[in-house]
Amino acid sequence: MYSARQHPLRFLSYTTRYFWLLIIPLARSLYSLTFEFNAFKVWLRGAWLDLLVLGAILAFAYIRWLSVWFSFDDEKIILRRGVFLTSEDRVYYSNISTISITQNFLYRLLGASTVYIGTNSGKTDRADLTVIMRRGDADRLYLAVKGSRQKSLNYSILPNKLRLIIFSLFFSSALSGVVIIVALLWETGNILDREVEARLILDTLTEAAQRVSVFVPPVITIISIVIISAWALSFISNLFVFWGFVLTKCSDSVYVKSGVITKNRHILRRDRINYIDLKQSFLSKVFNVSSLHVSCSGYGSRGRDELSVVLPITTRKEINGAIKEVFPEYPKPKIELKTHPRSYMSFYLHPIIFTALPLLAFGVFYYFLPTWYAVAYPAFAIFLFPALWLAICRTLSMFTTGFGFSDGFMTMRYSRIYTFHTVIVPKDRITKVIIRQSPFQRLGGSCTVIVRTTSEQSPKHLMRGLPLKRALDLFAANGFELYYSESPK
Repeated sequence: MYSARQHPLRFLSYTTRYFWLLIIPLARSLYSLTFEFNAFKVWLRGAWLDLLVLGAILAFAYIRWLSVWFSFDDEKIILRRGVFLTSEDRVYYSNISTISITQNFLYRLLGASTVYIGTNSGKTDRADLTVIMRRGDADRLYLAVKGSRQKSLNYSILPNKLRLIIFSLFFSSALSGVVIIVALLWETGNILDREVEARLILDTLTEAAQRVSVFVPPVITIISIVIISAWALSFISNLFVFWGFVLTKCSDSVYVKSGVITKNRHILRRDRINYIDLKQSFLSKVFNVSSLHVSCSGYGSRGRDELSVVLPITTRKEINGAIKEVFPEYPKPKIELKTHPRSYMSFYLHPIIFTALPLLAFGVFYYFLPTWYAVAYPAFAIFLFPALWLAICRTLSMFTTGFGFSDGFMTMRYSRIYTFHTVIVPKDRITKVIIRQSPFQRLGGSCTVIVRTTSEQSPKHLMRGLPLKRALDLFAANGFELYYSESPK
């Protein structure tokens, strides 16, 4: 049985964010000291309470780091916590759905790895165990888990790198870049003052707009900067994440490796995979390319910026080949029921609302605060663009949404905000089917179908505008009990 403590880097994660709120002004004031004889004493007299709190935070973090250690052998991993009263988490490799080992750039320099272990016992979207190990310890654990699995190699694929660059270039989503930017700002905001953060963003945009205002109106400049920057960030992050991607299938497991700056290794139990999902953006759907994702406990569902990808964006032919080799039991998608011709309000209600809200807000600002026109106008244009793009995506979704059954599997096609999904799920992984009707749908004889599947988050697979009578008949023919609310009494 091999035993060790976590990497010393874990010590920093046990400090609170107030640690940084204290240390930054202390360091700044110390840096600004003059060279007078009693300058340090004056600084110490004013900062003694902050230093005392800082010392207490460090002491508690160190004790917490000392109180956690792990051990593993060829069958299981054990995580123990506590000094006086100890608790123990014991996970056998046979019960692990996913083990993920990641190394970002800093961790690679310091010889650390983050290990996430997911099982089907979790009820949240985070890993059951999260341990920061020394790189050598993480490698030993990875080999131990790998050694417990069957070793016959059936299939391996390396996506074409030139094709990955081209597809990432043309099909990277500005929305994904915005999500990354918001996540970075959120994390920064946990440390920095919100006013400083806001001024930094506004000053940057204003300066950039002023530089090109001679040629282009400032409003268009700001919108273009936001969209182009978000798209570029999405493109670069896609390349960094998926460069060097390797998918390997054995008889009982799937192995995934990827990453340039952040190195990722994953082992997934094939029989713990809940469903597969072909995801597409609007443009990638038009050009018939997609990426292949899976739902498996602990993989891409730990509340982190990670995708549950088993094959990056590529041609539909290559996706179908990968499904045939890696998931041979999954049939080709079969759609038996599509949207009702008169169900357009089911698709356009949200775009109408999201378009009306910026218009209303702009009208209020223009009427009551005319001096804010210069600020309200670009803000209105920025918020209006996503609503219009959502209306375009919903138009395509209106012609593609539907579901069908084949060989013990259900296929669902639908859109969620700007992403199009083709989900293939075994019937025994479906936990609930809910039928809903809005007042508009009652007039047209359509309904909304919500399918819940086995997963940590039990995600909604929501299909709008389906003919009610035919949907009821199709589910009844396949032996499903239907519900008309999320929590029936």
